[in-house]
Amino acid sequence: MGVMMDLLADIQFMQPLWLLLMPITGLLLLYIHLTKHTPVQSLTSWIYGLARDVYRHPLFSSLKPKQATTSAKKRRRWIFNYFNYFFLFSCISLSLAQPFKIGQQLPDPPEYRDIVFIVDTSVSMVLRDYLVNGIRTQRMTVLKNVLTHFVDQLEGNRIQIIAYSEQAYTLVPLTTDYELIKFQLQRLEPASLTGRSSDLGRALLYALQPYKNIPTRQVEKNDNSRPVFVMLTDADRPVRDIDPRVAAEQIANHNIRLHTIAIGAGSYEAEDKENISLIYHPTSFYLLEQIAQQGKGQFFWAKDSDTLRDALRSINNAEKRKVDTPPQFIQQPLYFWPLAIAMLWLLILHTYELLFSGFKSNQTDVSSTAHTQRRSS
Repeated sequence: MGVMMDLLADIQFMQPLWLLLMPITGLLLLYIHLTKHTPVQSLTSWIYGLARDVYRHPLFSSLKPKQATTSAKKRRRWIFNYFNYFFLFSCISLSLAQPFKIGQQLPDPPEYRDIVFIVDTSVSMVLRDYLVNGIRTQRMTVLKNVLTHFVDQLEGNRIQIIAYSEQAYTLVPLTTDYELIKFQLQRLEPASLTGRSSDLGRALLYALQPYKNIPTRQVEKNDNSRPVFVMLTDADRPVRDIDPRVAAEQIANHNIRLHTIAIGAGSYEAEDKENISLIYHPTSFYLLEQIAQQGKGQFFWAKDSDTLRDALRSINNAEKRKVDTPPQFIQQPLYFWPLAIAMLWLLILHTYELLFSGFKSNQTDVSSTAHTQRRSS
């Protein structure tokens, strides 16, 4: 008994209002009986009448032997028909209510975060102060290769790429189309679109622009719907029209964390003596540390490809957010069981009436034959 109660307790309904059809059906049948004072037609006869037309000879009723029907038999017939109708419509109402059983819990949604990469494309990104397999390599080449290979590890995150030098522009909007992101990353070239120098402050304010519609006082501290900004730059003699530290503070006030990754060497010792077409300047670690501090983020130095990859991985793991959703469970539909029971019950009724009618016919034929033989004798 306890097991049965536990099973029933697990059953829920998606459309429970359809259960009202059961008492309405019962009351309607009682009303018909009390007002018409006639027994309710049998269920199978009513269904057959809906399905087909039956034509009979006007004298058909005179061919059937008339039998007196007692009040007790009428009452039993009415109760039997009433139960059949009520049981059928109860099964239909149960099916329409769409019962289901709670199954196993679905796995929680994956942790993810919107990441906005702010990539420096100024002319200083052509400086070759990285050694890859003993060969001097441009800062931009190392940055593009590492980002391109790292995108595959950011599955589930939406990624945006903002390229900047003197001006900033959106290279890729927030998307999960990682093939598009990798394709667009390969198109990045130093000083190809927006000038030679780098304006960090203007780039940060450009990235913040879509999120400035909510006033600072309304931004909650635990609002995880905000993205995370990651600035990759060498901060090589940046333009100071807009102080990037003030821009970073504005970003932090909008509950957006800003991380900085220094691209390039931090001293003049890494200067490429063979490449004298551009004056060499090391990366400004001090400025990038201050920007990260004002942006409530962390500062990383990409000494080589491996450290750049580790920095990106650390940022991704630290900034993942879990979606706060109620637990989801598998719903096992049960609506077909009441329908199957109703069909089985109709089959039983039909079989019973066929057998019972045949038995009564045989009895009538036997009694008629005996009566004829007695009269002839």
